[in-house]
Amino acid sequence: MKSMVTPETRQEFVRNFHLAAEQLRNGKIVFASGMKSVDSLRKVRMLPNRRIDFLSVDEMARLHVNMTANFQLEEEE
Repeated sequence: MKSMVTPETRQEFVRNFHLAAEQLRNGKIVFASGMKSVDSLRKVRMLPNRRIDFLSVDEMARLHVNMTANFQLEEEE
């Protein structure tokens, strides 16, 4: 079992958020009603300069987007 690859830069972290958002829009990820991940992702705010406000990212949102990015990497291999 491989360990999860975590982002090392802000750019990688933002990329993970965009990957997760794209998969949600395309219907590749569906949440059961009442899932905390959905609430956490909805609370993530964008700054006026279109960057992610990291103060609005909680642990659940961070874990979800990193997990999504890791699944994407596994599919590409």
